[in-house]
Amino acid sequence: MGQKTLIRLLIALGVIGVIAAILHFTGSGGGVSEVEQANSKRKVFKDFPINEVSRVSVEAKDASVTLVKGENNWEVVEREGYPADTEPIVKLLKDIWDLKIAQPVTIGRSQFSRLNLVAPEDAKSAEDGATVLTFQNTEEKDLGTLWLGKVYERSENRPNPFGGGMATSEAGRYVKTGSSNSVFLVGETFSSVATDPAEWVDKTFFKVEGVKSIEIDTGSPEQDWKLTRDSQEDNFTLVDAKDGEDLDAAKTASMKSAFSNPQIEDVFVGEAAKENQPEAATFTVSTFDGFTYIIAVGEKNDLNELPLTVQVSAEFEEKRKPGEEESDEEKTRLDKQFEENLTKLKEKLNAEKKLEGHVFKVRSYLVDPIQKDRSELMAEETEEGAPAAGESQIAPGVSLPGLPGAQPNAAPKAQPKPKAAPKAAPKEEAKPKPEVTPKEDSKPKPKANSNPKPAPKAKTKATPDPQPKAEE
Repeated sequence: MGQKTLIRLLIALGVIGVIAAILHFTGSGGGVSEVEQANSKRKVFKDFPINEVSRVSVEAKDASVTLVKGENNWEVVEREGYPADTEPIVKLLKDIWDLKIAQPVTIGRSQFSRLNLVAPEDAKSAEDGATVLTFQNTEEKDLGTLWLGKVYERSENRPNPFGGGMATSEAGRYVKTGSSNSVFLVGETFSSVATDPAEWVDKTFFKVEGVKSIEIDTGSPEQDWKLTRDSQEDNFTLVDAKDGEDLDAAKTASMKSAFSNPQIEDVFVGEAAKENQPEAATFTVSTFDGFTYIIAVGEKNDLNELPLTVQVSAEFEEKRKPGEEESDEEKTRLDKQFEENLTKLKEKLNAEKKLEGHVFKVRSYLVDPIQKDRSELMAEETEEGAPAAGESQIAPGVSLPGLPGAQPNAAPKAQPKPKAAPKAAPKEEAKPKPEVTPKEDSKPKPKANSNPKPAPKAKTKATPDPQPKAEE
C-alpha cells in the first residue's frame, strides 16, 4: 500500500469518527438519527428472568389490564380472577426474553412523540402514547419494563391496491426499556398485546354433543315446546303435540347441533353482571352421553350480543354391559375403550362445571336458530285449490302450447259432444267416439253407399287436446 493511499485512508477514518461523535453527543439535544447498518444480535434485556414473572401489567393512556399467575393458570384481575388464555401470555414472555435489537436509534427525549414513546399519562391521545409492559414477581417487584412505541412499516415496492402510494407491511416496532433513553427498532410487532381485558380472557366454553332432547321455557306455555328423538339418526318429534300440529322437520333440523360450538366474547362482572341477568328464555338440553345443560339467555342488544349462563350435570353408566358372545379378547378391548371414554366424559364435566356462576357475553347467533315460538316450528298449511309448488297459474282462455303439464282453463263455451258412430247397433246406446291425436284425420270417413250426416266442425274456442304431438 502506497504512502498516499494510507494517508487518505486515515483521513477517511478520522472523518467517520468525528461524524459518529457528533451524532452521539447531539442525541440528547433533540436531533434524530438512525444508524443505517446495525446487525447487532444483542438482546434488549441482557438477562430477562422469565421463570420469575408472575404478574404482567399492560398500560396505555385510557386503559389497562393486569394478568396474574394463579395456582393452576393465569387469571385476569379486571374480570375478578376469571381464567386467562395462557398461550398468548407464555408467547409474550418468550418474545421478551429473546427480543433482539434490529437497529439502535439515536433520538432525543423531545422527539419521543414522533415514535409514540411518550408516557401514557403525558400523551395527548392513546395513539401518541406508549403501551407500557411491566413484569413483576410474586412480591410485585419489578423485573423489567418495556415501552412499545410506533409500529415500523416497511415498503413492499409495489403500489397500494387501495390507493395512497406504495404498499407497506408491519415489520417491527420502536421500543425502549424502563426509564432509559435508548431507543431500539426490534423485529417483533407485539400485535397481540392489548389493554382490553376481553382480549385476554380464556374463550374455552362448553360444548353440547349429540342432542337427545331440547326444551324452551319463555314463561308463555302456549308457545313453549319440547323436542325429542330416540337416536342421532332420527328427526325430532314434538312432545305433547296437539291436534292439527304438524312439526316441520326442516325447521328443526338445525336444532340437532344446538350449542355444538359456542364461543364467548367476554365475561360480565360487578354491576355489569347484575344489569345483564339472562331472563328472556331458558333451554334445557340433554344428550345421548348423559349430559344435561340448563342454559339461560337474556335480551340481545344493538350489537347482537346477549348475556348467557350455564349449569351442567351428568349421569354416566359406570359399567359396560357385555355382549352375549364376546370373547375374552373382545371383552378386554371393549372394557378398555369404555373406561377411556368414561374418563373423558368426567373430565369434560369437571371442566364445564367451572363455568357455572359466571355471566357470559355471547353473540346472538348461538340461540337465534332455536329461540322460536311453538307456532314457528309447524309446517305451513297450503290453501285448498292453490297450485302446488312449481305449478303455474294460467289465466282463463289463455293457451300455452308446449308447456309440459300445463292445463289451460276451460273455455267460456262448452265443448260439443261427439256424434254417434255411423253404424251403431240399433238397440244400443251410441258410445262417444274417443278423441284422436293430430296424426289422425279429425273428420269421420263415411263408408261407401252411406250418407251419414257430417260431424260438425269444432269451434275455434274449444279446448285443445293437452300435450299435442307434432305432425309427421
